[in-house]
Amino acid sequence: MTLDDALDELYGAPLDEFVSERKRLARKLGGDDGKQLAALRKPSVPAWVLNQLARRERRDVDLLLDAGHRLRQAQEGVLRGEERKAFEQARATETDALKRLAKAAERLLRDARGSAAAGTLGRVEEALRTAAITEDGRELLARGRFTEPPQASGFEAFAGIDVPKRAAKRRAPEKSEQQREAEQELKALERKLRAARAEVEALEQQVEAARWRLQRK
Repeated sequence: MTLDDALDELYGAPLDEFVSERKRLARKLGGDDGKQLAALRKPSVPAWVLNQLARRERRDVDLLLDAGHRLRQAQEGVLRGEERKAFEQARATETDALKRLAKAAERLLRDARGSAAAGTLGRVEEALRTAAITEDGRELLARGRFTEPPQASGFEAFAGIDVPKRAAKRRAPEKSEQQREAEQELKALERKLRAARAEVEALEQQVEAARWRLQRK
């Protein structure tokens, strides 16, 4: 067994068996590869859902990744003044794939965890959108090896796009001090929102675990 094989097996395991599988596979690999695998963190619930979708809903994941790639290309075209048709087509494909994956995520959570918390599903959907338009996210989603769901601002979709000089000439003027302060305040609020979401997610996981234990009695 190679490290790559072991990683695929580990991230495809049921969440409650991740720790025991990690230990078993690390012993089986041995050496430096075994140590590297043993150091891996257990995925959060949303990350685990993403990893399972990558394995169980391959067709829709591939459609989403392809749509995300075409969406970035279409964004570049729009910046150059081209028609929005390609952008709208890619967006429609992305939306359809996301809807099917969201339903699959809900079924997966209900079957595996006993319930599907709205906060968890929201983080999964947000992560799918982010993964589809970022290089690191696309690779991790394609392989199904998340430990935490990816997060990105709305502007990250434009990362890496070469904006033509003609578009660059139409840039907005320098930001005022008031604008900069408003942006800093927005970033601070976004950080607080992410922290609140994480806290809600932790509480929801505790509720799900308690409900699951109750159902099994």
